[in-house]
This record gives sequence, structure tokens and C-alpha cells, in this order.
Amino acid sequence: MQKHLHTTSTFAIPLLGAFSAFLAVILFAFQARSADLKVVLTGNTADFKNPDELFSLMDQYLAGNPGQVLWVLNGDIFPDSYSNEQISNWKIKANSILDRAPQLQILLNQGDQDWQDSGRDGWKKVEALEKTLKQHKHNRFHVFIERGCPGPWTFSLPTLEIVIINSQWWNHPHEKPIPSSDVCSIADTDNFIEELEGTLDEVNDKNVMVLSHFPLESLGNYGGRFAASSYLFPPLVGNAMVAFRQNVGTRKDIINEQFDAFRYKLDGVLQDYSSLIFASGHEHNQSIVKKGENFYINSGAPASGHYAARSKKAALTSSKSGFIEITYQENGAVAYQHFVINDNKLEKAHSDILMQSACENGGLGVKNTLFQPCKNSISPSSKMDVASRNDTIVAGGGEYASKNFKETWLGKHYRDSWTKPVKVPFLDMDTTFQGLIINGKGGGRQTTSLKLVAGNGKEYVFRSVDKDPFRALSYELRGTIVSQVLKDQTSTQQPYGALAVAPLLDKIGILHASPELFVLPKDNKLGTFKEDYGNLFGMLEERPTDKIEKDKIFGGAKDIEKSFKLFGKLYHDHDNRVDRHEFARARMFDLWIGDWSKHEDNWKWAGYKDKDGELFRPIPRDRDHAFSRWDGIIPWLADREWGMPNGENFGERIAGLRSLMWQARHLDRFVGNELSKTEWVNAAKEIQNAVSEADIAAAVNQMPAEIYVKDGQEIERKLKIRIKDLQTYAAQYYEMLAREVDVVGSNKAEYFKVKRMPDGSVEVTVYDVSKENKQADLSRIYYHRTFYPNETREIRLFGLLGDDVFDIEGEAPKSILVRVISGGGDDSVTDHSDVKGGRPATLVYEKGENTAMDLGSEGRNVKPKDEHLYEYNRNAFKYNTYMPIGLITYNPFTGVALHGGVTFTRQRFSKPDFSSKHAFKASVSIKGNYEFSYANQFRQLIGKWDGISQIMISRPLNYNFFFGIGNDTRKNNDAPKNYYRTQYNSVSVSAGAQRQFWKQSKIELTANYEIDEGIKRNNSYLFDNPDIFGVKKLNLLYAKGILNLDFRDRASLAEKGFMVQLTQHVGHISKSEDKVFSISELELEQYASTRTKNPLTFGLRLGGGVTKGQLPFYKLFSIGQLNDLGGYKRNRFTGESKAFLNTELRYQLTETKNTFIPLKIGIRGFYDVGRVWAESDPSSARYWHQGYGGGFYVTPFREQFAFNVSAGTSKEESLLLMISIGSFFR
Repeated sequence: MQKHLHTTSTFAIPLLGAFSAFLAVILFAFQARSADLKVVLTGNTADFKNPDELFSLMDQYLAGNPGQVLWVLNGDIFPDSYSNEQISNWKIKANSILDRAPQLQILLNQGDQDWQDSGRDGWKKVEALEKTLKQHKHNRFHVFIERGCPGPWTFSLPTLEIVIINSQWWNHPHEKPIPSSDVCSIADTDNFIEELEGTLDEVNDKNVMVLSHFPLESLGNYGGRFAASSYLFPPLVGNAMVAFRQNVGTRKDIINEQFDAFRYKLDGVLQDYSSLIFASGHEHNQSIVKKGENFYINSGAPASGHYAARSKKAALTSSKSGFIEITYQENGAVAYQHFVINDNKLEKAHSDILMQSACENGGLGVKNTLFQPCKNSISPSSKMDVASRNDTIVAGGGEYASKNFKETWLGKHYRDSWTKPVKVPFLDMDTTFQGLIINGKGGGRQTTSLKLVAGNGKEYVFRSVDKDPFRALSYELRGTIVSQVLKDQTSTQQPYGALAVAPLLDKIGILHASPELFVLPKDNKLGTFKEDYGNLFGMLEERPTDKIEKDKIFGGAKDIEKSFKLFGKLYHDHDNRVDRHEFARARMFDLWIGDWSKHEDNWKWAGYKDKDGELFRPIPRDRDHAFSRWDGIIPWLADREWGMPNGENFGERIAGLRSLMWQARHLDRFVGNELSKTEWVNAAKEIQNAVSEADIAAAVNQMPAEIYVKDGQEIERKLKIRIKDLQTYAAQYYEMLAREVDVVGSNKAEYFKVKRMPDGSVEVTVYDVSKENKQADLSRIYYHRTFYPNETREIRLFGLLGDDVFDIEGEAPKSILVRVISGGGDDSVTDHSDVKGGRPATLVYEKGENTAMDLGSEGRNVKPKDEHLYEYNRNAFKYNTYMPIGLITYNPFTGVALHGGVTFTRQRFSKPDFSSKHAFKASVSIKGNYEFSYANQFRQLIGKWDGISQIMISRPLNYNFFFGIGNDTRKNNDAPKNYYRTQYNSVSVSAGAQRQFWKQSKIELTANYEIDEGIKRNNSYLFDNPDIFGVKKLNLLYAKGILNLDFRDRASLAEKGFMVQLTQHVGHISKSEDKVFSISELELEQYASTRTKNPLTFGLRLGGGVTKGQLPFYKLFSIGQLNDLGGYKRNRFTGESKAFLNTELRYQLTETKNTFIPLKIGIRGFYDVGRVWAESDPSSARYWHQGYGGGFYVTPFREQFAFNVSAGTSKEESLLLMISIGSFFR
């Protein structure tokens, strides 16, 4: 009944207890098959002041429900103040109620409060809670804590499969299980999602419920929904706090940075399924929301209820205390009953059908497609209907046919191979491998596949030749033309390439499957898979697994492991290891055939037991991207070094080694970290020696004969050319890997011996630790490599857990930087080395109090700003990148202008996101204007403050328009067209620091210096008014500060939230009458929207500013057009102070995916008022300017790319066109 997918700890159960549990399972299964199953959902039971209230509630409920009941305690079970004794007493009462109610089972999940309310010692607390709960546990009391691992786990009932998720693992900001801690078999998001999808895919004819403490959608405060009074009180502060909770979030809000990304990803996964229930218990209310074909239920107010917003999507919302009961009916229907609690009395409230039985005709509601008891069970035939069939003619993918235009832009690729009919045999399931039987659907996000069991005792998989990347796309891209283009780009793959790869792997001694091409017959032996899989064109190959008889395991191995399981074994014990030479040979083979898709999931590992541990040999799989052809304009651009990070055209020469090997960059740096340059080159040499040109020709001829003339000959020719240069590529790839190297120990004790040599090289040897004296056991070497300063910049030693010893010695004039990350345990770090120069050559990251350190003159203990640097992250490495830009523009000032630039992003071990960014930009126009700028950002230069600086030279800098100073300046409509257009030459330099926080908020402090000079053109306003301050050359030296609190949902096209920004300048201007000047500016934004499919949004922006001292005209406040006042020319009014109010009403007309990329299209209207103040203003200037208008916007994919077109009207302009990208305001 109960199955744990992932757990690394077991608890002994006495024989009598096991027998009792077995009887309980049989009894429950028998009764559940003959009656409805009720699941009671409760969370936040910690809110009960007295635990007896919970058990009293259960007694009341059970008195009226003699049938089978599963009571779910979905997180936040106990108050943080509970002692172990109180928890033990609680458990005794739970056991008592289980004894009294044989129809009851209790399932317990964990929540944030069980993790010390996301406190620093949360992991320790939840482990202690699990230990207490599992002592003398009742056999019908099921605890899913599993040492704080993320899951997923399954709990199986006859008609219901429950999948349990520990959502707090993502939400927790402090120490928790990670892959290298060897606590969980899964402790990262990617492997979790893969396992969850596999679990959901394997469920057959059963209901599915997914349990998580945290919700994905919420109608309560934690989901950003608040009563109107919360916005109003306290005034202003209440509104800001609501915006913060909605868009930034506390640790309890589902939008918070820790949880939000996973929430989005998990929600996208669930949209691939239908008829399932996602049940949470975090929010203190009851709600049932329909999303897609699924239902999201929150039931978390058994003791006290909080606000619950109404929603058209909701079948139920309630802020009353109570809970929700789900009934899985025998006929397949699913119903709910809402219970409320009044004066400790349980009362039935609203009830309804959530999903109708698929067995019943009629009805407009959601049908339960997962569990259909009336469906005729189609048993597969024991023998095929037709024992043998003639071969058939079939094409891999006729939809990839194209004409010249499509081939020019999207590429010709292998379209001929895909569309060419080939002769293929039908799969004889009676005789092949002594008979084949379907064993369920296979995995894979792009391939249709079936798992089969053979009469020879082995397992096989049948994978379709054609691919569909639909499920691999983000949810927002599905159904767009982008998804169609990506489907079309399947034609970059050689559909029959895997047939040529297998015989070449035979030559170099790498374990692999050998695919064969078949058509799966539409035969009754397929059973229920006949309709969907009959006549499927694909490849049959052995499926490496150890879930079969030991003597049948692939490659004669003891174990077959997925990559994440292998990593766990390597972390667990240094006696487990990978055959690195065979791995290097496999990777050089990938390089040779251009297979750029060797990420971790495309490997399995065959384990062979020896006297100490296990030796693992690699089993590369999935050759979809071998020999990829990337031609056409768009694929060519994507294949640039600054384009897609992975992917490579299979040519005669390798142009992009990094992108070819990118998907395995973390795997290569972990498994291949001991490989020297000689070993990589020798791996390439072994392939050259083992494979002859005749072998290549024979291998390529394994592809269908019809394909050889079309594409096979070209593949053969390129393989023969590329193999000659393989040693050169091996050396180049080694150099890429050698720059930064991680030497990773295990969770056992290791002795890291580091010797700095006089020539600058560094020798690293890892030994076992002698148990007697904690010295190196020289007879047991686990790692040895010499690093050279012309190849390697730094070496990182990771001890992981265990009582490790780090011993560094040697003298050198220069040496490689060594970082010691000792990990947990009672470690010892000693550095007696001597390196000439001022900087320490050894940096130690150690937070343990029990670590002994003697760092000498070269070592320094580092206290990192990010505590995660104390941990080993296998996926931490990032490449340096660059991104070029180019653009041609036109405007009336400069005419046609050419713009170009490049941004470089640099990475470093101790910096989050990036180490530094450097942006160079330049432009030149046909009128002689030019501009150059350079800006940088250095992450966490001082504490958590980033260093920033910028230099810009503009000849000239466009100010657009200047109409004079004052609120009542007059525009002469008879003046020449360019009379008010204004420019000035400028050279500016700034340097300072900024700190980003709360997602989008920041503080910025800079020192600035400018040299500016206005340009007096003939027949211009400045020419006629040469005494305006700013026309002559000025030097400005000033400090600038910005405080921005941004609680909006996004910066562009915001729909909700609040933003306030305060800007302050203080400085000195040469030739000014005042010694000091200041500029102060404040602005606020507020957005509110309807919660509808096409929202109506009201936006409000207000602000103002004041100046002191004499300022050049281009530093005064100006309003007009997109700058604070629509309906007027840009910079129409200039003054020493300003105030403005901008309003907009925006309505989204539609959101469509039936376009190249997702589009949002809407209309907007605006009304603005504003004015400036100037000392020269007459009394008649005391009035406000008004502008209004409207327009439309188109948002392609992301809101920051929104294209806005509006027309504004005022007393001066009848129809002023305004165009902007991104936000309307400013």
C-alpha cells in the first residue's frame, strides 16, 4: 500500500508490528474496493491551543463515517514551542484514536512551521520531530518527513495514488539536505521534476492526489489576496505592505524568492495532466480552484480561518474554521464536502461534485479521466494476430518537407532523410528476444516510447523515430509558432544516426545499447496501447536496468544507476569510483560524432563490485543529436558563440567546442576532474587507433540504404576528416576544463595532501585517513593530479562530510590559488607553504567550531557573504559569456545612426549570479554625431554592495527640446522646424556602489563628474538666448543617491503593486553663482487590476521635485510627452521645481498564442496634469497643464518588450504621437 520512492534511512519494525501492518493493509484494501474512499484534508493543526481539540474533531467526524477514511495532516502540525514530550503525548492520543477507529488512517506531511518556522535550525528540528513521531508508531500512522528530503514519495490505495511533496525544502532559506550531503537520493529540482513526471506517467487507472503544504495558487493572504481594509489602514503603509506581500513576499508567501521559481515550474508540469487534485494546507482558509483540467484545494483552517477572496474559478472559498473532505466514489466521480466548526461542533456546509464519472453520459462538468471503472479492460493477446508480416515502407517525418524559402531561413537540415520512405520490418513480438510483452509507457519529454519485457529475461524500450518538443517547452510557449518552429527543427537531427553510432562504440569498448529499426504492428498483443501506439515507427533497444535477474543485467554489471544515483554513491563512499579513462574515451567519441546532448540524464552507469566498493562504467544513451546539421539563417545565428549555449553543427571542423560539450559541462568537471591532458589526448588516440576508415563506412551503412546516398555519404566523409584532428580537440577541451578544477572528497574521511612546487605547479593527492593517528594512509590513494600555472587558475578542495585533513606545504615564487571548503565534520586544515608575494595562496571556507586550523602565512579563513559557499554544488560552474548588439535607427536630430555594443559577463567562485559585467556601446550617425560609453558592475565588491562605474562621451548628447524656463513659456509655431531642438556636448564619469534587495528594489550611491557645453546652432533658441546658464562650458561635480522600493509585479506593464523612488543630487558647478546645488525628486506608482482573463488596470503615478542653487537648463526639471506630462512636446516646460499626476486606464483585449510568440494586445487611455515652478514665473503662470489621450499596446512574450503607441491631446497639440518600449510612464 505504501511505497517510498526516495529515502535513505530505514527504521526497524518488529515482526509482530510488520504482521499487524500487513493485516491492516489487506483489511483496508478489501474495504476500499467495495466502498467510497474519503480523504480529509487539514493543515495548520498547530493553531489548536489544545491538541485535544483536533482529536475531538476527528471523533465527531468518524462517528458519522464508518467507511474508509484517510485523514491528511498537511503540514504545520505542531507549534514551534512544543517539546518532545508534548509531541510524544500527542502521538499517544493519535494512536488511541487509530485503535478506536479501524477504518481510519492518518498521513502526515511537513510544513514550514515544522521547520522552526523557516528558522536557521529548521532542518535539525524537523529531523528530531521525525525521530519522535516514528518511535512506537502505529501501523496506520504514516509519516512523510524522510529527513527533510524534497520527495516525491507515493502512498498507494486501491483507487488512489497520493504523491507527497515536501514544499518546505524549496522554501527553506537555511541549511537543508543537498545532493552532496548524501542524505537524500534526490535533492535538486531537475531530478525531482523528472521523478515526479515519471511517477505521474506510471499511474494507470487510479485517481491521483498531490500533497504539498505550500499551495501553487491561493485566495488568501499568502497568495497576495487581501481585504480592502488592508490597503487603507494604516494609510499608505497598509497599501505598501500589501504590495510587498503580493510581489516580494515574506517566507510564508508563495511569491517569495525561495519558492516562486519552483512553484512556477511545478505548476507547468501539472498542466500536462488532467483530473488530478493538488491539495495544500498552508493558507488559513478553505478553497477549491479549478485550473485547466485539475483542481487546486487548500484546506488549512481547522482552528481559525482568515481572509479568502472570491474568484470565478473557485468552487469554494471560505474563511470559516473547518476542513474539506474529498470523496472518491466507486463509479469514478469525485465529490467534496465542506465542514465548518461552530463552538467546537462539526457541521456540514456546502458540497458538490468536482469531477463527474467518465462512465456517465451527459453533464457539462469535468470528467474524471484517470479512474474509469466502467472502461472495458483490454487484455493483450498472448500471441500476435498475424504471426509474420511483410516489410513496410514508411517515412520518419513527412511534415519536415520544405521549399526554398523555408530552407533558407530555417535550414535544409536532414529533411531528405526524414521525408524519404524507407523499407522497415514489422516487429515480431512473438519471436524477437524470445517474445516481447508491453510493460507500460516509457519516459522522455520528446519521445513516444513503450517499455517491454522479453522472454530472455531482459527489458527493452521502443522509442519513436520522430520527436515532439512540446512537453519540453515552457507552458507559455506551447501552441505558439515558436513551438511549431522548434518542432520543425527536429529536422536538424539525423533520424537514423543511432544506427551508425552503435557499431562504432563496439570498436572502442564503450557499453551501449544497439538499436534496431521496426514498425510496431497495430496488433491486439499491444492491449490498451494498440490504438495509440499501433504502427509506430521507431527503434527497439535494450533498456539497462538492474530490476531483473542478476545474470541478465546489462553488461554483466551488479547495479545499473541513473546519474543522480551514481553521484549519491560517489558522495557516500570514496571507494566508489568511475572508470575515468573509459569516461574520457566516451566523451571524446561524443566530440567526434558531434553529439551535443550528453547531459546527465543521457547516461546510465554500470556498477561492478570489487573488494572495496564499486567501479562504474559509463553507458551513454540517446543519440538523437549525433551528426546534427545546423544550416539556414536562423539556426546559423543560434549557433554563434553568443547565441544558444548548447548545440553545434556537424561539420568537417569543430567551430564551437564549448557549445558542443556544454550540456555535459558539470558532468565532465565532476567525473573527469582527475584526468590529465595526457589522458584526454590518449583517449582520443585510442579511438583513432581502434576505428579505421572501413569501420566508419560499415557503420554508416547500417542506416537504411535509401538514406546513404542522400546523407550517409556526407556523414561518412566528415567522420573521416574529424577523427584525424581528434587529439587536437582533446587537448583544447582539456585546457577548457583545467582552468578551474574541483577536487571532491566524500562523506568519509580523506587526507588532502597539497604540495606547491618551485616551478609553480601544484600536486594534489587524496588519501584515506589512518584511523589510528589521522595521518595519510599512503597505500590507499583516491586522487592524484599535478596542476600547472599556465593551465589552471585555481583549485578547489571539497571535503564534504567526514573528519577530513588538509595538509598544504611547499615553497614557490608563484603558485596556483587553492580554496579549501572543508565541509562538515571535525576537520583539520594546515598550511605550511610559502609563496612569494602579498596575496594569500590558500583561502579556507570553514564555519565549524571543531575544526583545527594552522594557516601560517599563506592561508586565510574566509567568511563568505553567501553561506551556501560552505557547500559543494556540482552545478555551480558558469562560463564567461558575451552578447553583441547592433541596431540602425533614425531620428530628426542625428538622421540615420549605426549603434553597436557588447556586454561581457564574468564569473567567479565567490560571487552570486556573476562576478562582473562590462558593457561597451558606441554609435555614429551620418551627420557626424558619435557616442561612446562603458559601464561596469562588480558583484559584492564591498560586503553585499556592488561596485558600479560608467564613462560616457557624447558629441553631442540630445536633450530634444528646450522652450525656455518657466511654467508659462510660449511656443512660437512660426519658428523654424528645428528651432527648439537642443543638444550639448558631454563627457561624464561616475563611480559608486549599489545594493539590490527585495527582488527589484535597490539603493544606489555614486560620485559623478561631468563636462558639459551647450551647442548654439544658427536659428535656434540657444543661439538667440546665449545667456541661458548651461550654454557655456561647465564642470559639474556631485554626489547622487537613489532609494527605490519597488513592490510591483513587474517593472513594465505592471498590473499590481506599489513603487516609490527618492533621488537626491548634491554638488558643485563651476562658474555658478552658488557654491552648492541640490536636486531632490520623489515619485510614487500604484497599480490595481481586475482578476479576470483580460484584466482592466488602473495606474497612478505622482511625484515632484525641488532644486536649490543655480543649475544649467539641462539639469532643471522638464515635463512633457513621455516625461511626466502626455499630450505635450518632450521637455515642453522647464523649471526649478515640478509636480505631476499621471493616470492611465488599460484594458487587455486579448492574449493569444496563435502567433510566432505569445502576444498580449490592449488599449489604454491616459489623463495627466503637471506644472513647473520658476523664480522668473509671473503670477499668471500659476496653473496646471493637462494632457489626455489613448492608444494601444502589443506585448511580445515579455512585458519589457511591450510596444506602445498613443496619441495625446492638449491645448497646444491636437494629435501628438507617442511611441515607447516597455512602461508607459516615464
